[in-house]
Amino acid sequence: MSRQAFDILAPHYDATFTASRTGSYLRQRARNRLYSHLKPGDVVLELGCGSGEDALWLAQHHIRVIATDASVEMLRLTRAKTAHTGLVRVEQLELDNLPARFPPSDADRTPLFDAVLANFGPLNCLNDWRPLADWLATRVRPGGIAAFGIMSRYCLWEIVWHGLHGNIRHAIRRLGGKAQFRVPGDKPNKPMEIHYPTVRRLERDFAPWFRRVGLMPLGLALPPSDVYPVIERRPRLCVRLMALEEWLSSASWLAQLADHYWIEFERIGYGSP
Repeated sequence: MSRQAFDILAPHYDATFTASRTGSYLRQRARNRLYSHLKPGDVVLELGCGSGEDALWLAQHHIRVIATDASVEMLRLTRAKTAHTGLVRVEQLELDNLPARFPPSDADRTPLFDAVLANFGPLNCLNDWRPLADWLATRVRPGGIAAFGIMSRYCLWEIVWHGLHGNIRHAIRRLGGKAQFRVPGDKPNKPMEIHYPTVRRLERDFAPWFRRVGLMPLGLALPPSDVYPVIERRPRLCVRLMALEEWLSSASWLAQLADHYWIEFERIGYGSP
């Protein structure tokens, strides 16, 4: 994956996504689901921590976090944001180049983590999720949770919105299972390839070490981030869509039509098969 792309995104990430009303609302919904599996003192491994917002929130709730990302600039933001807590350790980690020993103290391969978090799309940078599942199998305790926010393949908002605006290429870009993404200003590097796994594909890749225990739409009534400004300029519409989003939260059968789906796995045994 292109670390440089996320380095370029880092300075503007909080302003364009984290601080938006819609982004904040959806992030809190994901946090609430994750926290329902946790208790103070638990240890969470975060994959693709971005600017550190979720790591900070978890630390404020007395959860210890090892926050990881491939991007040096995202890690810099995370360190600055969480240094005062004493509960967040920041490490560089590339999901497509997983180290044999991680973290450094994991000499006896004892499962260290009560939960794993990857929110808002880090796993979409992979095209095969079984190596990650295998790697996590020796690091997550039995009964521990792996919770991921995955960009879905069939985002209804994207299909309808961009289709109605005549941008058919954008409207159907996810349907083939992968798409090219280039960050403005990152022309010297190759475009990133983003993949859109189905729920069934993730279930298959995470078995037999993990079993699915939760599924929720995340951004079904609410649009993708490129449409946030449109609805946020209309406060009444925004409130109504948030209420509808809340009402649809239990409709797991609609999860793959959302911008993201939130999926939870439980660790069911030790080691590799």
